[in-house]
Amino acid sequence: MEIKIDSTKDDKYFDRQIINFTVKLKAGEPAKLDETKKILEKEGKEGFLLIYTIKNIYGKNEARGIAHIYKNEELAKKILPKYILEKNGVKNGKEEAEKK
Repeated sequence: MEIKIDSTKDDKYFDRQIINFTVKLKAGEPAKLDETKKILEKEGKEGFLLIYTIKNIYGKNEARGIAHIYKNEELAKKILPKYILEKNGVKNGKEEAEKK
């Protein structure tokens, strides 16, 4: 799996950085969230990284995605919807307290 960062954009309103990327895959291999996240973190991006979307391109061995980088986890929890946090394995403090 190989990742190419297509563009980066600073979103000052939400205090985050938005990264558009392309993942080159081996034949028949789906884009995996965990592997993609690890490779993006190795690219030297600092902060709390979350994969917003990642979709395979029909007819090609590629996937395109969007990642957000926040300064800390608390800021991401305030802004992003619950399903994106769950997809990235982030637990919400309120839900953990209710389960106990």
